[in-house]
Formats: sequence, structure tokens, C-alpha cells
Amino acid sequence: MAVYKRIIAASSNSRSLMKRHYSVDDLRNNSKINIAGQESRSNEMISRRKILSRSRDDLNMDYVMEDEDIWYQMDKLYKDHMQEVLEKWTQIDDEIWAKVICFERNRRVAKAYARAPVLTINGSDDGFNGYRIGLLGFDNPMRDSKTDEVKRNVGHGVKIKMDDAGNILIKRISKANVYVKNTLGPDDNSISVDALKLPNGALEVDKPVKLFDIKKFQHNVSRELKRSYPDRRKLEFQCISAVAFVKNEAEVLDCPCWVIIINIVAMDMLKSKLPPVQQKLSLISKPKVTEEDPYSVPGSGSTCSSRDLRMDRPPKLPPRDTSMSRYQIPKPDYEEKQQQQQQQLHSDEDKYRIPQIGRAHV
Repeated sequence: MAVYKRIIAASSNSRSLMKRHYSVDDLRNNSKINIAGQESRSNEMISRRKILSRSRDDLNMDYVMEDEDIWYQMDKLYKDHMQEVLEKWTQIDDEIWAKVICFERNRRVAKAYARAPVLTINGSDDGFNGYRIGLLGFDNPMRDSKTDEVKRNVGHGVKIKMDDAGNILIKRISKANVYVKNTLGPDDNSISVDALKLPNGALEVDKPVKLFDIKKFQHNVSRELKRSYPDRRKLEFQCISAVAFVKNEAEVLDCPCWVIIINIVAMDMLKSKLPPVQQKLSLISKPKVTEEDPYSVPGSGSTCSSRDLRMDRPPKLPPRDTSMSRYQIPKPDYEEKQQQQQQQLHSDEDKYRIPQIGRAHV
């Protein structure tokens, strides 16, 4: 019995070993099959369309919609905001003297029209109530921690007002720094000389200064009008003043908190001196005068320009030679021929006519 049990155990062990070896062989075969499958895939032809379609899908997934409140160039920013004012010019009341736009770096967060005699811009969360602009009262989902810290340190901010001449005055009443930014050239701005002399444009506490000098602007307008081709866009940009709070950066679009102030009075003055041109007419942009195509079916509605007609029409024939006009060319007299034919017919009839015998008179 014991021997029989040993034989059965040995046979079972051998079967298990065979199964184990078989499973290892299967794994090896499977790995060979996988490798062969990969080689077969690698030997497939490359399709440019598939690669480009996958790259387009990746681009579409990572693409971010362009935000209308974000700018990457100061010229584009100034141009767009000036255009907004010009488009709503007829809706702007006479009491409005400026438009204020608030930015966080290169994103616009708020805009308001200044009607009050004195406008305060500070770090409160009031938003805009007609007399005060609270910079913490506007939402920005893209605001970073540094910008939030800067805005909380704005404090009492500044006060701005316009005098009777059209100058814009600014006074710093905050402990935090406030900077006047010159975004234009040294000779193409309307910032007062006193403001330009400030180190880094940093305002002094409780000392008003001209942010916008109307006399300097008038001088720049007169100088520009003397040129053969006045640049209105350059003068429009001079109507804009930029002010940064707490932290100053070399690039204005990198400032965490800043505003621009558009002088509506200066724009009105410029509008009277140099009206904006809505559409520039040129030979290329002139509307094409359409006329009916003489070769089209009547009522088909097909039209073409005069240039197309010149291209489609057959070439003009040379002028007719009129040198033979002095010689009188006889015209055929068809009536005379007809008369001759009729006379010949009558003569033939007379030949075959029977003569009539007349009666004798008694």
C-alpha cells in the first residue's frame, strides 16, 4: 500500500510539473505572439492624415478661447478703448469728463464714466457708486495671490478731478505708492512736466500734480496738424493717462493693479480739430459699379463689373475706312427692272389678243 501511495504521489508531482512547464511555454508563446503583433503594427504604412488629425485633436483640447478683456499690446489696448468711446459718443452726456478702466495685469476688470467733480480710487470693496471706485469690489477669476495682496495694500488710493481748463489733477492720499506711467514717447504725451520729473513717476503724498496737461496737448495737436499727413491715432493715445498702484513694473501690462483715465474733454477738442475718418476711400476699396451683362440671358440676374465686361467682350474692330466715301457707288434700281418686266408681259399679251370687229354706224 505504501509503495502504491508513493507511485501515485510521484505521478501527481510529475503531472504538476508538466502543467507548470506547459504554462511557462504558453507564456513564452504569448510573448512571441505579442512581439510579432507589435512588429506587424510597426510594419504598417504611416498615414500623415492620422498624425495630423491626432495633432489637431490635441490642439483643440488644449485650445483656450480668446478673452475679449485681455490684451497683450498697449497699442491694441489703447486703440480698442478709444474705439469704444467713439462708438458711444452720441450717448455720452455733457457732464461726463472722463472714462476710467481698471486692470489687473493685462486683464480688464471694470470700467466706469466719471461724472462727479472729484472721483476717488481706493482699495475698498465698494465697486463703483458714482463718487468712488473700490478696486476690491470687482471679481476676477484669474486673479493670482500677488495681485490680491497688492490690491489689499492700495489703501485710500488717490483723488482725481478736472479743473475748468480741462486739466486732470491727481493727488495721492494713500501711504502706498502710486505711479504715473508714461506709455508713449518723451515728446508724444500730455503728462505735465512736473509729473515727468518725479523719480519713477512716484507721486508724493497730499501733493496734487497735473496728470493731464491740456496746454501741452493743444501744442501737440497744433504741431501735428502742420504736418502733411497728421497722425490722429497718435493724438488719440495722448488723451489716455495710466496710473499704477503699490507696485511698479517696467511693462504696464505686468502691473498687478493699474487704471487708465481717458480725457473726454480732450477727445472732444481733438474731434473738432481733426474729425475721425470712418472709412478711407481708395482706388482699391471703391465699390465696384455693377451693370448688366449684355451676354447674359435677360432676367437671369447675372451682373458683372465694368472690368469684367472689358475682359469678356470681344476686342473692338478698327475704325472703318471712309476714304471711299467720296466716290458715289451706284445703287441697283430694282423698280426699273420690275417696270421692264411688266411692259414685256403686256406686249406678249397683245400678240395673242383677238382683235374685236366694230359695229357700223347707220
